[in-house]
Amino acid sequence: MMLRNSAAMLVILAGTSMWGQSPAGASAPKRQPVFATSNAEGVAAANRAKATANQNLQEMGATITKMQALLKQMRAHSSSKDPAAKANLEMWTLMLDQLDKQYEQMRVATRQREELEARRAALYKQADERAAEAAKRAREAAAAAAEANKQAPAATAPAAEQTSTTAPTSSTSPN
Repeated sequence: MMLRNSAAMLVILAGTSMWGQSPAGASAPKRQPVFATSNAEGVAAANRAKATANQNLQEMGATITKMQALLKQMRAHSSSKDPAAKANLEMWTLMLDQLDKQYEQMRVATRQREELEARRAALYKQADERAAEAAKRAREAAAAAAEANKQAPAATAPAAEQTSTTAPTSSTSPN
């Protein structure tokens, strides 16, 4: 028994020391390049999953309601002198209390997930609006720069001709 515990501790110690000495780059995931693509399939799958989760939550609530009604019937028809019936009622009560707790936790988690999704969608919408505004400003700046270049080519054309006609006379290469 002592030998087995010692061997187990030695294996655990060796494994944790090997894991601790492994390079960080090997365990860090590499980032994949992000491409702008349509996410219609992902959105559809997320909507189906959300609908299924809501349906399961509703079914669980209906089942718990039926079980509570059945427990009330069992209490009404049971005799308080029968110890087996008492134990059965106590077991059902404990089980329903636990199911009620789990149901409430699921409802809270579902509500929080929906709120998180709404906030995420709002952030994406805000980011899209900012990107569209920045693109609009960039297009306007490019159009203004192009307009400025159209108006000033006559003044810059002679200067361009002068710089192109004067070539360096030395034959030395910068390389």
